[in-house]
Amino acid sequence: MKKPFKIIYIVLFFLILCLPLALMPFVKSNEQIEKRTLTAFPSFISEGSFNTSFSDQFESFLNDRFPFRSQVLAFAGLIKGELFHNATSNVIVGRDGWLFYEEESPDYLDTNAFTDNQVKAFAVTLSLMEERVEQDGGRFLFVPVPNKSSIYGEYMPANYVQADTNNLTRVTGAMNEYGISFLDMRAVLLAHKDEGIYHVRDSHWNYIGALIGYNAIMDSIGASHNTYEGATYTVRTDWRGDLDKLLYPAGGFLDDQYYYDISFKPFTFMVPRAVSDTQAQLSIFMSDLEQGDDNIVTQNRAAPQGTTLYMVRDSFGRAILPYLIDNYSQATFKRTDIPDVNSAPKGCDYIYEIAERNLIRVISKAPFMSAPVRDADVIPSDLETAGNIEVMTSVEGYGTKIYGAFARNIDMGDGRVYIRLCSASSEYVLEAFPICERALLEQDLESGANTTYGTGLIDGTAGFSLVISTGTIPSGEYESEIITGDQVFSGGLINVG
Repeated sequence: MKKPFKIIYIVLFFLILCLPLALMPFVKSNEQIEKRTLTAFPSFISEGSFNTSFSDQFESFLNDRFPFRSQVLAFAGLIKGELFHNATSNVIVGRDGWLFYEEESPDYLDTNAFTDNQVKAFAVTLSLMEERVEQDGGRFLFVPVPNKSSIYGEYMPANYVQADTNNLTRVTGAMNEYGISFLDMRAVLLAHKDEGIYHVRDSHWNYIGALIGYNAIMDSIGASHNTYEGATYTVRTDWRGDLDKLLYPAGGFLDDQYYYDISFKPFTFMVPRAVSDTQAQLSIFMSDLEQGDDNIVTQNRAAPQGTTLYMVRDSFGRAILPYLIDNYSQATFKRTDIPDVNSAPKGCDYIYEIAERNLIRVISKAPFMSAPVRDADVIPSDLETAGNIEVMTSVEGYGTKIYGAFARNIDMGDGRVYIRLCSASSEYVLEAFPICERALLEQDLESGANTTYGTGLIDGTAGFSLVISTGTIPSGEYESEIITGDQVFSGGLINVG
């Protein structure tokens, strides 16, 4: 009897081991549940030889498709998050069922403080954008939308102690000092917090908060607009919050959403094209799915003619789409980390909206914008020679890009950076964005395109980046100098195409 029993035991053991693989074709795709691209099946051959990482890649492939993976993750989130109130799946489980995005915590605790150079770079970058928009006859407005924890910090766990200041406070002071047109959305929303303007289980404002934010934006930029005052709404518990999805990928708890009874003017989608049911498409863009909303262009013949909007936005901007579309004859919405100023229509309202937790992105990559040419007298006469600096160049679609990094302890003065280019017969001065494009420099370092930055100078806090548009100055070879504060660096010879 013992031998048959052992055989049955072994067979059952291996059947149990094989059960997950057998169930894979019949279980709902984790990709559908988790809303992400799963690891692809690895290749046996990589770059002409055997793929030595095949086993690790196959393990990731299998783990992503393991049956009931999402249900197991959801159960783990319930135990670790709801019962023990530990951060899990990038989610902080707060008090009374409130969830917060874990990426907000550095702002809340002020553990990611910008350096003085970064604060100045932030203000200077926005000032250059605003200058260009206004030169083209438009109006500019920067809109930092506060983190949920900045408005409802009382629901954060007790072990999270809010700092007295943070990056949003710092850049707000700098924007005031540099005269930037911006909206203090944190002050606006704090004044309305008792109205319940953020989701409990989502990191964003709800439709009540979005309507308040929309009116504040339009008032701040000075645009005539419909306020939708007195509009009634219906509350439906049907919102699948982004934080709840992270915590419970297989399904968790729904949140309340507030649906306004507003009849918007008919409009047309120019991008995406061939949309027959505009309201259905708009509902998808506004929903918790966030699908295909990177580039949206609309035309509204019922709105005041000649009113044009160009909005750079992140996920917070989706909830105010219908109001902006309803009030501009033409509106463009770009969901991107790199603002494009060159492509904005002349005379437009240019709105740059970004969440507080993403403020670092403003000074991580230079906007797409042609560098302004300056008079030579903007450069101080009593400069201190600071040695050589490696200047990187590349050919962009609309000109020559010049970029590099300063040492991390450099004093950048007011934060402005000028590039002086001299040939045998001419001299030109252009102003750069005071941005260190760290990712680009590290990419160059890996390819062997630079040497200086291999010494550890690249920390992302101090640098320069600009694009000289074709035709701005004559093509040719120039001796370059980089000026910031009271220092001048020799950049050597560069070619401008």
